[in-house]
Formats: sequence, structure tokens, C-alpha cells
Amino acid sequence: MTYKSIFVDGTLCDISVENGAISAIEPLAENVIRERLASGEECRYAIPGLANMHTHSAMTLLRSAGSGLPLQRWLGEAIFPREAQLTPELIHRGALDACQEMRQSGTTAFNDMYFSIESTIRAARETGLDANIALSVTDGDFDKGPFVSQFLETAAKMAESDDHRQRITLSIAPHAIYTVSGPHLQYLADFAAEHKTLFHIHLSETRKEREDCISQHGVPPVVYLQRLGVLDRVGSHFIGAHALWLDPTEIQILGEYGASVVHCPNSNLKLGSGCRFLYTELRDAGVNVCLGTDGCASSDNLDMIEAMKVMSLLQKGTRCDPSVLPADEVLKVASANGRRALGLPDGNIKVGNKANFFLVDINNRYFKGLDLLTSTSAKRHIDFLNRLIYAAGNAVVSETVTQ
Repeated sequence: MTYKSIFVDGTLCDISVENGAISAIEPLAENVIRERLASGEECRYAIPGLANMHTHSAMTLLRSAGSGLPLQRWLGEAIFPREAQLTPELIHRGALDACQEMRQSGTTAFNDMYFSIESTIRAARETGLDANIALSVTDGDFDKGPFVSQFLETAAKMAESDDHRQRITLSIAPHAIYTVSGPHLQYLADFAAEHKTLFHIHLSETRKEREDCISQHGVPPVVYLQRLGVLDRVGSHFIGAHALWLDPTEIQILGEYGASVVHCPNSNLKLGSGCRFLYTELRDAGVNVCLGTDGCASSDNLDMIEAMKVMSLLQKGTRCDPSVLPADEVLKVASANGRRALGLPDGNIKVGNKANFFLVDINNRYFKGLDLLTSTSAKRHIDFLNRLIYAAGNAVVSETVTQ
């Protein structure tokens, strides 16, 4: 298949896709560009697929539940009681809605944390998204039954699947340090290391979580996990969701292990958890910073383009510096960094890579006046990204391509 008149990094091209991979990218000559623009031919812009690095996809069923409650009350009063009523079929339905919503805003990979993981695997397969599906575990799961054997059975079924076009992996996800005891965290870290899975956990989401950890264990959460040996066991496979309340020592530790953290700006703001995510400090320490939406119960949507805008604006506003986290850098956080954390192949739009991108319709009011001919391709690209992220949002995504 050939996608005609597509801008890639500011250059107008035709993109050919064969057997799921990009087989050719042919830049067009200036006279051809002028002819196509003069004829009114539709031009679109291609952007690498986004990676939503912290989701609870089936929470589309609980969209906006408990609005106005802080995290602990929100969990106890609005979320856990409702989740107790969910069946595998309901979870599949919610996850399917989530995957379709993610595709709508250019997401091609996601990192999920929930239960009934087979339901979410089905949804990812049905919508063509790459995914890491993490089994969420609390202390109560150790008393309920053989969740570990169920996990391994699901992994075995996946290994027997003949569908190799998608990359769907499984991992383990202790819910948080306040719902999983120290010995159980150590057990799950050993399990992740033995089976070479990611270790996905809510980390330092609120001031209360941090203060309670210091009160109970004498140290903040990251140091607590290090002393338990969790970070030694899982190393760069560690993914900490939120990571909002960290001190310099914790940031240094995460960087030394090459860990990943996921900023979820909309969820943090909605729940009143905080707004000063230490992006620059984390990046400079060697931490792989990614972006996520969280589940729809707290973020209300799964729109990664909106999340890019909010993340960038928060960095500019809290630091009183409009140059911080420009559009091209926040795109890297939302795409390349997430794919790296998931162990997925390079998602850049280039020959030989898997077709993994989304197309933006630029024939609308948001891109009027965008210089398509006389500016340099680099300037054109930056101008486009600024308009996409800060103005247009997902309404202009015309197609998401996954092969």
C-alpha cells in the first residue's frame, strides 16, 4: 500500500508499506509538490506512534468515577467497590473501548496494569496495538488463589499463538508499596527477574504515600524499594508510574538503575496529587521519562496528544521558563521513550521499520498559514508539532497505521 503526499519530518513524501514494514519513502520534487498543492490534493503529516505508558484500560467502564475525591478516598469509596463487580467479559468490553480510543489519538502501544489480563490481551489483538499487559497484584491476591500459575498459563498460551505481527508481552505489577508488603514485593521482584518481565508499580504518587513510607520504614519509597532489593533484582525493567514526590537521592538511584518513570499529568491534577513533576532532573540523571494518561476513572480520557500538551505546559509554568520541554522533546517522551521502556523496536518512520505511525489531516483551520513550501523542512516540522500539540489535539488524527 502507498500513502501519497505525506509529510515526514517536514518533507513531503510518498510512503510505501509492504508486509507490515515501510518499504520505501520517496521525497517529492518541488515541482511535484507545487502541482499537488495546486490541484487541491489532500496532504497529511505522519508522526511516530505514541506509547501510553500507564493505563488501566478497562477503567473506561468507570470513567470519571469519584470526581472530587483525593486518591485514598477515591480508591476506597469509588474504585475498589466498583471493580469488585467487574467480570472478565466486562473487562474485555472496557479494554476494547480503551484500545479504540487510544488509536483515535495516535497511540500504537500501551502499558497496562489490571486484572483478568486475558480480557485485555484480546482487546489489544482485536485493535492491532502493541502492548505490555501487567497483572496487578495486592497482598489480598496472595490469599485468593493461584494467581502466579494463572499468569504462567496465560503466558504459555500466548507463546503458542501464531500471530507474530504484534508485540504483546506480559509482566507483573504490584499495585503500590501501601497495598503490597515488603516480603511480597521481594517475591514479585524475584518472579519478574526469573521470567524476565517488566516490574510496573505505582510510585510516590502522593505526598501522603511518601510521608507514610518515611513514618513506617524510615526512608522514602525509592530508597525503601532499593533496601528491599527490588531494584537490584529488576534493574532497568523497573517502571514507576507517577513518581511525583521524589527527592534528589531517589532520582539519582533511579538513574543508576536505568529505570523508567511515567508522568501522568492529567490524573495527578484531577486527583489533586501535585503538579511539580521533576522532568529535567530525572532526564539529566539518566532516568527514562515516559508519558501516560492513567485510567479513565482519574484522567477521564486516553488522549496522549492532550497529555503531551499538559505535561509541557506544566513544566513551563512551574519553572517559569517557556523554553522548557518544547514540542519535539515532549513527542520523544510520548513515543520513543515509551517504546524503549517496553523493549519495542525503534518506532521512527524510516525504511525497514515496522509501519507504526499516525496521520494528521493538515487541511483544516489549525494548520492554516503553515508554510508548506518556502520554509526549511526542520522549521516546518517544529511549526507543525507546535500546532498539533498545543492547538489541534486528536480531532485532526485521520488514521493510525499499525501492521
